[in-house]
Amino acid sequence: MVTARSAWCTLSVTALLLTTGGCMSDDGKNDPLPRLSKERATSWAEEHTARMAEAAGVELDRQSAEPVFEDCVGRNDEVVHDGRYSLYYTVYAEVPRQRHTEVARRLRADFEKEGFRITGYREYQDDHYTALVDARDDDTRFTLATGSVSPTRYLFSVRTPCMIPPGATQQP
Repeated sequence: MVTARSAWCTLSVTALLLTTGGCMSDDGKNDPLPRLSKERATSWAEEHTARMAEAAGVELDRQSAEPVFEDCVGRNDEVVHDGRYSLYYTVYAEVPRQRHTEVARRLRADFEKEGFRITGYREYQDDHYTALVDARDDDTRFTLATGSVSPTRYLFSVRTPCMIPPGATQQP
């Protein structure tokens, strides 16, 4: 059975692949990078965090949203200045500590249902441990992460792979 949520995720991932040029080989350092404008990348991250919040049953504080664009750093710490970037997008939700584990469990189940690989998971235990779940889409190479950041706040984040804006010339 296809749910509205799974259809949305499939559509979103398909759209990202189509606009970015598809999958890339893991060993080809000069393979074409996905092409996406910074504006579209931010919009895409906003859509994913909104979807994550819906799955968790919480409301995001959109005023806390912060897109951070970073240089892409190669395996040997090289940086090419041709416009390539990665995006780390964060936004918070007001969630009481008593619900942090519930939120992590709901998100883990949702990520697994949607086919993401869970790369980290922990349930809230005490003031020194947070509830968190990290997931990765191995096809598009983006990661999703959530977790407690205080007794009343929960973080939702998206990290994109290295991308390059449309029209920029990719350097080797």
